Formats: sequence, C-alpha cells, structure tokens
Amino acid sequence: MQQHVAVQQNDSAEERNETTPHRNPDEYSEDGDLEGVERWLSNRLTSQLGESAIQLSEGEYELASDYVGEEYRNRLEQYVDVAGQTSGESNEETFEETGEQQARLTEAVQEYRDTKAEYEAARQAGNEERARELARELESLADEIESLGGSVREGYIDIEAETGTDLSESDAAIENVTDEIESEQAVVRAQEFTETDLSLTIEREEISFRDPLVATGELRTLDGSPIANEEIRLDIGNHTERVTTDASGGFTLEYRPTDESLSTDELDIQYVPDTQSIYLGDETTVDVSIDQVEPTLVLEETPSEVAYGERHAVTGELTVDGRSVDGVPVSVSLGGERLETVPVKNGVFGSSSPIPAAVEDGDRDLVVRLPLEGQALAGTANTTTVTVRETQSTLSIDETSISGQEVMVNGSLATVDGDGVRGESVQIRIDGSTVDTVTTEAGGSFGTTVSIPSSSSGDMTVAAVYTGDGSNLETARVETTVMIDGSASRIPTPVLLAGGFVAVIAAGLGLWWVRRSDEGASPASPARDQGGVAGERTPADRSTESTADPVDPLLERAADQLAAGRPNDAVRTSYAAVRRALASRIDGQKSLTHWEFYRTYRNADAAETDLLRAVTQGYERAAFDPGTVPTTESAALLEKARRLCDLSDSSDEGVPADDKDTSAYPRL
Repeated sequence: MQQHVAVQQNDSAEERNETTPHRNPDEYSEDGDLEGVERWLSNRLTSQLGESAIQLSEGEYELASDYVGEEYRNRLEQYVDVAGQTSGESNEETFEETGEQQARLTEAVQEYRDTKAEYEAARQAGNEERARELARELESLADEIESLGGSVREGYIDIEAETGTDLSESDAAIENVTDEIESEQAVVRAQEFTETDLSLTIEREEISFRDPLVATGELRTLDGSPIANEEIRLDIGNHTERVTTDASGGFTLEYRPTDESLSTDELDIQYVPDTQSIYLGDETTVDVSIDQVEPTLVLEETPSEVAYGERHAVTGELTVDGRSVDGVPVSVSLGGERLETVPVKNGVFGSSSPIPAAVEDGDRDLVVRLPLEGQALAGTANTTTVTVRETQSTLSIDETSISGQEVMVNGSLATVDGDGVRGESVQIRIDGSTVDTVTTEAGGSFGTTVSIPSSSSGDMTVAAVYTGDGSNLETARVETTVMIDGSASRIPTPVLLAGGFVAVIAAGLGLWWVRRSDEGASPASPARDQGGVAGERTPADRSTESTADPVDPLLERAADQLAAGRPNDAVRTSYAAVRRALASRIDGQKSLTHWEFYRTYRNADAAETDLLRAVTQGYERAAFDPGTVPTTESAALLEKARRLCDLSDSSDEGVPADDKDTSAYPRL
C-alpha cells in the first residue's frame, strides 16, 4: 500500500533553503517526490543527532536525550517507510544504531556526573570505603563512555559518507566530552587505586575440555611489587576462575573451555579486584586453538505423567569422561514447548517448572538439551516420553455492557479447580459469528469491546468459546443473551462443551440489567418538581434515587473483581458505573466512545472533570492494553469512580450539554 508522509519544516532559514518546508502529503505519491521526502527526513535525523551532541557537550542532558528520543524514533519510522519505496540505499540501520548509542551515551555521561558528585561528597566526609566503591563505579562508567563515544563517532563518519552532510562540529563535541571524562577519571584513579600488571605464560596453545589451558602467571603493581598471598579473581569469557598468589605474586591457572567458539584464536583473561580493593584491574590475552569434545548428558529423575500447572522435578548430570562440566545452561522442553533453562553447576542440573497449557495432551517428548553449536563442547540432548493428561476447563462471562454500537465483554478462563489460565485464545462470538479473539491475562481474565454486527437486533447471543486447540485443556463454551437496547436479562445461558463448566450469574445481577430498560426515560429533576433549586436533592430524593440507581451493583462487582485478583475487570466495571451515573447529562450518550463521552461531558467543576479523565484513561488501558493494570492503581480508580458516582447530581444536572460552558475543559 502506498504510504504518504506529511512533513512540516520549522527549522532555520538556512535549512529551509535546502529542503522543501511543506508539501501536500497527497502529492508524495507522484514520481520523484519520495526521494525529496527521504532527503528531508535524512537531514532531519542528522540534524537531531548533531543537536543532541551539542547539548550533551553543554551539560544539557534532558535536551540531549530529547533530540534522540521519541521524535527521533518517529522520524526514523517515517524514513524507513519512505526509503522502502525508493530505489536508493537506505541508511536506516546507521541512523537507528547511532541514535540508540547516542541516547545511551547521554545516560552514561549524566550517570557519571551524578556518581562523581557522590564520590566527591564521600571523600569530603572522610568515608573512604564509600569513596572507593563509587570510584570503581566511575571507572566502569568511564570505560563505557569511551566505548560509546567511539561508536557514535564511527556512526557520524558513516552518515557523512552516505548522506554528504557535515557532522564535524558534533564529532568534536563528542570527542570533547569523552576526553574530559577520561581526564577526570585519571585523577580519580590516581587518588583511589594502585594500577596492576597481569602476565601469563601458557604451556601449549591447543586446548580442549579434556586438555585444558595450563598457565603460570604473576600479578604485580606497576612498580613491580608483588600482590602476594591473596585469592584473586580471573574472568575468562563468561567464566570465573579463582587462584591464590604466592609470596612473589605468582600463581598457576587451569581452565577448561566449554562454550567458547571453535573459531576463537585468543582468550582474554582479566584480573577483577574486589570492590573495596585498593588495586585496579588489568587484563592480558593468550593465543589458543580450541578442539571440540562431546559431553555426556544423563537424565536421573523425570516424571511419567504430568498435567497443567503441575511441577515435577527433572534432574541429571553433564560430564566429559566422568569429569563434571560447570557453568553452561541446559534447556528443558516438553512437547516442543520450552519449560525452563537452568545452569549446570558442578556437573548437575535440576528443573521444576509448571506445565503450561500450550503443551498438547497425550504422549510427548521431554527433552533436555545442551544448546551449543560450533563451540568447545558439542551440543547434545537426552529424551524421554511423558504422558500429558487433559485438564477440565471452565469459561465464564462475568459482564457484558452495551454502549452505542459496541458491546463490552469481560470473562475468565480457568481450570475446574479455579486456577486462572493465562495466555490462551478465547473467541468472542455474536449470534454465531466470531467477532474477536482475545488472549487471557494473568488470572485467566479477558476483556474486549467489539462492534455489534448490523444483522443483530433484539435478543443478541454473546458467546465465549475456548477450542483448546494445541493445549492440554478441554474445550469450553459459555453464552449469555442480551438485547441491543440494553434492557434484556443478564442471566447467561451456559452451553458447555467437553466437560467445560460455567458459573451461574446471580439473580440479583439479572434484576440490575432489567433496570437498564428505564435508562431511556428522562424524568424531571426532583428539585424542580418541588420548586427547589435545580440540582439540589432532598434526603427523600436521595432515598428514591438510590432505589432506582443501577450504579451500586456495578461498584460492588468492581470491588469483588479487585478482591479476586482481576484488576483489569475491576477498572472496566468501574468505568461502566461512571457511564451510568453520568449518562443523564448527555443526550445520545450510548453511541459515544469513551473519549467522545469525556469530551462531550460538561461540568464547571475541574476536579470532577479530572476524575472522569483519570477513570477514562484507566478504562482505555484495561480494555485495550495487553498488560495488567497494577492492583493499587485499579483500587485508586475504583475510589475515583465512587467519588464520581457520588457527584453525579451536580449543580448543572439537567442542563443540555450544548448549553454548558466548555471553556474549562482541555481539548483532547
């Protein structure tokens, strides 16, 4: 599909002379225009990188981050879209990598400055232990800044070569920042640490797990003094070895390679001092050639039968010629679904992860694998057969709510024992037609808002169906009947398949839905009927309204959902209560979306408007965001909903929306 990008240029006069400041986006489909848009976007990305570098050099970290933040990423997306439709080479990878590295560089520089201030404060307070700890953090940050600065400057070189732009000023700014931090860190290094020298001599270059690296070494300070009689840590790739120096600082190292690539021709060996050590680390390299060996993987304990949610121990050993392998991971999978990745320690491993629903029932392969390829240890695996039992499941539709031409459906999927099932697909059907497929969240809850088919009228059957395809759970189905005008019974008609179960909705909830039929009526305000001031309510009025008001059951249900560990459902139900409480203020409110309702709602009380906005934002997150609303946030939104419902009879009740002042409300 042809994509169009509208570009608004607001830069300096010099920049405007170089690029077209504004074009009709509909014209970008014409031949040749896309190249112009691509150039503009490329120049814009380059300009933002340059501005970020200048701001970084001036210590304006927030501005430096903004220049390579959200707007930069949006421009990059536009650039990728346009560049994909032109014939030239795209520079998207260079822009993406350079932008990411520059953002990380800004964060690292700001963190260095903040940590440096803490360091100076600790030194001034005479806290040597804390000062040395912070100095070591500064050393790590300085190394990171040097590396990131070099990567950013390399990116500038590529961008200049590919686009013909000049980034020399920005390059100089980055160089100045990295040089300044290196100079500062040299002072810190001299104040806190003694530099060291690590040397190693190996017996042979050709090594393997069977024939390890054997080396003699020495650790001394730069002036030649031995670091004597200390246990020291040596990092080799992803592994750590500990050795003890003798009186002259000498030691012997033995290292058996495991996950190093067979193409490795040298090993980096690094001395890593303890945090409070006065010594600074050092590293050296040794030349090697690695031969591959095949390990033996033995399963010792495995289950014979499993079912959804159960935990069973899987244990075993990994050895080479009877010698324990250490520091590599093994993966455990069942029926092709990975259960867990666990480390091998001293030759043994153990796993005990719950069985997910995604493993199909029946006889399935349980596989434990050492997932290495082209490395010092060859990949290997061991397999056994496990029977996966089928588990009964239940579906429930906890709530349906109609607003205009949409219906909101909330429900849950669980085992027969009540354990919620996460990550499974549930079909939502209206009058037999599938209108949406949702994925269950934590606790098994699901919720969606779907459009009502034009063919539906009067009684409408809303069904939730779990097919159980590709899982170890039985199929389940439940349905409920509602009327499009919202006045029909809420009592669901359960239809169970393959042993599925469904909760029976309480009769009192059905009565609440019957009351919905009265919503369309617009009785005169009680205060007006009695000659009172419009919007004022007497105690008798409140008593009468509490009998007819359908809001309380919704708020109670929201509280129950929150207590049951379903915060998303609680937020959606809270919002439904608010819509009901405020519905009388807006003509034709049923056809409005949640944000249209908010924009249409009028009230001079800014605090009340803020409450509605907060509840609306919470509803949008709960209804459309795949994540889970935190329980504390859900509880806060329920309280806001209660306050809104209590305020539902404010002083402008009964005033038509078009007659109310809108100046106090934000434009969305």
